Amino acid sequence: MSIMDFFYTRAIPAALITVMLGMGLSLTLGDLRRVVVYPRAVSVGLFGQLICLPLLAFVLALILAPNPAVAAGAILLAACPGGVTSNAYTFAARADVALSVTLTIIESAITILTIPLFAFLALSFFMSQGAAPDVPAGEMIRQLAMITVIPIAGGMLVRAYRSDFALRLVEGLRKVTVYVLIVLIAAAAISSWREVLDNFVQAGLLVAALNLLSMGMGYGLARAAGLPGSQQITLVYEVGVQNISLALLVTLTLLEDPTLAITSLLYAVIMPITALAFLRLAPRLRKTG
Repeated sequence: MSIMDFFYTRAIPAALITVMLGMGLSLTLGDLRRVVVYPRAVSVGLFGQLICLPLLAFVLALILAPNPAVAAGAILLAACPGGVTSNAYTFAARADVALSVTLTIIESAITILTIPLFAFLALSFFMSQGAAPDVPAGEMIRQLAMITVIPIAGGMLVRAYRSDFALRLVEGLRKVTVYVLIVLIAAAAISSWREVLDNFVQAGLLVAALNLLSMGMGYGLARAAGLPGSQQITLVYEVGVQNISLALLVTLTLLEDPTLAITSLLYAVIMPITALAFLRLAPRLRKTG
């Protein structure tokens, strides 16, 4: 097995399992009840993430994508929920972390089905039959469940029966997770550096537009729904920040096509800049509710 094969088939899935296990260790059944506590906010967040965002990515891909692989990659990126990335930015902005975590749990379960669907639609529409990789829908559903829902559920069981142990373990996992994700994205960028450089100028415009418009869409939906300022901030990050590591798993590991990862790798460069910049605006929004 080559180094890159090990990276695609072992390192990426292991990193995501670690992330999801850490998330599960930090959750209780009470966290799931927030769906009842925040029905409007949760509904708006899911609508923005699961429906509006892929539609936005599709329109931008039609207009701005320099080639079919970048266009399909934009759809796949948009299909991946924010996960721990959006949770971290929400926490840093002192927004509604409970809402962010609730959305992440629900989206992690739903996207087991929606990611294979969007993968099939994106590849069928943008890529010719000979160039597009096959979408192993059944295998994707199985692997996504093993990497997302099962670790979260396992972590929650440990938290329910061994709370003290779970809390000690989750602190260590949080620290490890940050470094693991950085290494994961860096390794993916190195493995696909030529494709990234070749498409940087043209695809960069698509990625920047997707990032900025999706953050604006999250804010607009929350504002239109009359949500308080802290939840407006949360939806900016939930709708506008995507899970890069999950997108790399889909493109590099499940579909085995590095060209589809170009969009996600460029996004890994641009998104932290806009996400951190929004932190400076967050205090103003918090004052509205």
